[in-house]
Amino acid sequence: MSDKSFQSYFIKTWLKSINEPLVFSVAEAAWGRFKRSYQAKKTDFFIFATRDGRTLALNLEYVQLAHVWKESGKDVSSSTDPSCDVVLYFPDRATESFEAENPVDLANIFSALKQREEDQTLTFTATSGKLVLFSTSELMLLEAPTDFVEDGYRQIYYHERGTLPPR
Repeated sequence: MSDKSFQSYFIKTWLKSINEPLVFSVAEAAWGRFKRSYQAKKTDFFIFATRDGRTLALNLEYVQLAHVWKESGKDVSSSTDPSCDVVLYFPDRATESFEAENPVDLANIFSALKQREEDQTLTFTATSGKLVLFSTSELMLLEAPTDFVEDGYRQIYYHERGTLPPR
């Protein structure tokens, strides 16, 4: 096995009312998009995937400070556990975590956040059968497993077109 040199890209953010910064290892494309969005003072949701298998929607309005950098070295990507945990971050409170039941719910949430509409109420069903409702007006960050979200998009595509998306 060879030791390939690898370029790693990082985003470190400080969010309002969270004491510790959050660090994300991302692909080069997401790193560049984040830099452009933050420098342009955008205040909507920035949606991206991390190298450890999470998809996030980061509300740029809540980012007070950001560091971006790259490092040469070995590939540092790793997979998260295969749970369907969705984590919601709101100001001045602890994070809230739920295990989502339906990947289509999550795909629809990320699609809705891309639309850049003001204050929306979004929902998904937890594995407990309870409906989770949340407002996007003060949502700082939404985190979900990328595989789960992608499965939701595949199911939507299949439902709409009767075939799986091309690879």
